[in-house]
Amino acid sequence: MMSDDHYIDPEIMPVLERMQARMALRAPMSDVSIADMRKRARADFAAMNANPPMLAYVEDTVIEGAFGTRKARIYDAAGTRTGAPGLIYFHGGGWIVGDLDSEDEKLRRLALASGIRILSVEYVLAPEHKFPDPLEDCIAAAKSVRKAAPELGLDAERLAIGGASAGANLALSTALALRDDNASWLRFMLLFYGVYDMASQAPSRSLFNEGYGMTAEAMEFFYSLYLKGPTERIDPRASPLHAEMENLPPAFINAAGLDILRDDSRALAEKLRDNGVPIDYDEAPGVIHGYTLLAHEVVAARNTIERAAHALRLTLA
Repeated sequence: MMSDDHYIDPEIMPVLERMQARMALRAPMSDVSIADMRKRARADFAAMNANPPMLAYVEDTVIEGAFGTRKARIYDAAGTRTGAPGLIYFHGGGWIVGDLDSEDEKLRRLALASGIRILSVEYVLAPEHKFPDPLEDCIAAAKSVRKAAPELGLDAERLAIGGASAGANLALSTALALRDDNASWLRFMLLFYGVYDMASQAPSRSLFNEGYGMTAEAMEFFYSLYLKGPTERIDPRASPLHAEMENLPPAFINAAGLDILRDDSRALAEKLRDNGVPIDYDEAPGVIHGYTLLAHEVVAARNTIERAAHALRLTLA
């Protein structure tokens, strides 16, 4: 469903008001240290994940990444089991912030609704690890998950990959890297409001640049910390819309109707469709970037998680 550019979901209005009040009291991101930026982000994420639903099985573990062991968290509504269909998931945060706690409530809800075992994976962050390090870490982590599938309670032949925002960027680029490596074992991609083209000048970049949370200025700041230079903006590994899209697994592509990144998802859906990749395109009207983290108060967020869960279940269960 395509959104009306002028519609704002009534449940998003108080979120925007809180966000604007909070930002009025804060120094801009570019004026604080990386440590303080992450501390601030953790506090914001903690508020959104304060009362998550109970789940039969939640366990922290470690897997091998490209730069040593990485933290990971297993979510499973069915409890302890073996041979479960699985989703490898990468959190959002502009490649700069975020951890296993950032999307905790969302992933609990997704596990409950889908019946799929979810493995959320931390990856190295910029600017300490600039591009392509976070991507290399995600590729290595995905391979490690498949290799260790029996120990993780997973079926190695029923695995999907997914993420939100920067995590969706990394998930798609990981799927492309595995395809190029002739390792086409992924069954599905689950992509929430991702950034897929860092060189984009699409209309949504200006339509929703003020008053809707995420701004083009913020994205430029994230790019400056993530990339070594502007020429990397069109590197297909950083901007996967510049890659060839054939022979990828089917995808659920979610977009937020009031997001500066909305048109990235529209363009990705069109390119995948043109290359014969089955897609389920889901655009939620009147909501902002990151809205699926607001499931405790926004019905549209819960509905999106349910639709994503249904798509996962159809493909993997």
